[in-house]
Amino acid sequence: MVSMPIVTIQCDWNDVIRLPNGEAWISFKYINQTSVHDKLTTTINKADGKIKINFTDNYQYISHGSLSLVVKHVGSGLKVAFIAPTKAHRVHSKAVLSVGAAENPLVVSSCEGDRLLVWDSRTSEITQELKGHGGPVYRCRFFPSGVVVLSTGADGSSRIWSAESGINPVTLVGHKMSVTDVTFIDKGRNVITVSKDGTAKLWDVGESNCLDNIVEGHGQINCCALGIASEESAVENEREVATGNKLLVAGCESGALICTHVAKRREVFNKQLPSSCNTCFVMDNNIVVGCSDGRVIQLNLQDGTITKEWHESANPVLSLAALSNQLFVVGRQDGTCTVMSLNDAHNNVRVQLTGSDCDGIRDLAFNGKWIYAACRDTHVRKYDYNQVVVHYK
Repeated sequence: MVSMPIVTIQCDWNDVIRLPNGEAWISFKYINQTSVHDKLTTTINKADGKIKINFTDNYQYISHGSLSLVVKHVGSGLKVAFIAPTKAHRVHSKAVLSVGAAENPLVVSSCEGDRLLVWDSRTSEITQELKGHGGPVYRCRFFPSGVVVLSTGADGSSRIWSAESGINPVTLVGHKMSVTDVTFIDKGRNVITVSKDGTAKLWDVGESNCLDNIVEGHGQINCCALGIASEESAVENEREVATGNKLLVAGCESGALICTHVAKRREVFNKQLPSSCNTCFVMDNNIVVGCSDGRVIQLNLQDGTITKEWHESANPVLSLAALSNQLFVVGRQDGTCTVMSLNDAHNNVRVQLTGSDCDGIRDLAFNGKWIYAACRDTHVRKYDYNQVVVHYK
């Protein structure tokens, strides 16, 4: 198990360090221990008139820029880079539930006010309001094309929308309870949805038809992700496209993590984790799961063996997103939003995406350039990935 302290900082630190005689709190906490609170202060350097940032003996200053502050926690040797958002979008007036990003500037997000919006991440201009769900939308995602949206909600339906016109040509109906997550197979002619009703359904999008239940009978499913199987299976139904080598990973409220070969409809493994599986993703041959007891667990996709575990916080993991370069980002209920690496060479590096003042990070999205964090405080914060990846070189 990898164990490092969680180092956090005052949410408006980047404003504080611009000012002379500024002061902000910074703290570190090891799991199951009390937080140790410190202060950073700013003074004017008399020699050149520039602002100097001062820390206590617990931290060593490394560098800073307009949106970044890099320090070393002396006791653990952990290097922490705090990154401020490039922009905090407030397109919603209620807590944000989900966010999805396309490779173009479009973003889709949903909130507790039951609004589902498409907007431009350059200007915050709302381009479409997608109306049709009866209740909250728990997940919204762009199809790989970037011009079509899929949303799933408390009403048990999954709806497909044109992001350009707002039209809803297809509604997938069949789940008996809220639909909690969705994953696309290749370009999205088929999708899989999972629900509190305990089923994972494979859909033919073109005909709005459920082809089969891929998982059932394990209780409430909270999250799902798709990976590549080591063996391919023939698929006879021409409406089922590119499922022959796909594995579905489904994370359950019971803590069960179930992996099923989609085409074979056969369970590959069923792993019992210590607490509810809230969120997951697949990267290469790895599954990463975020749990309600705060653990982040890495497993082998083919057989379910646990290969790594991070238990640095007892705070529930609400969201995860895979980045590139073996990096991923973890959003928690306490508002911490941490970039971590699957590469053991970076065990002593963390990047904290700051801005939330203890409000939970409900969902995360990455479009190759920007990381978007959907927060309970009504904001969707946008972070520059180049500011992040530089610390893992």
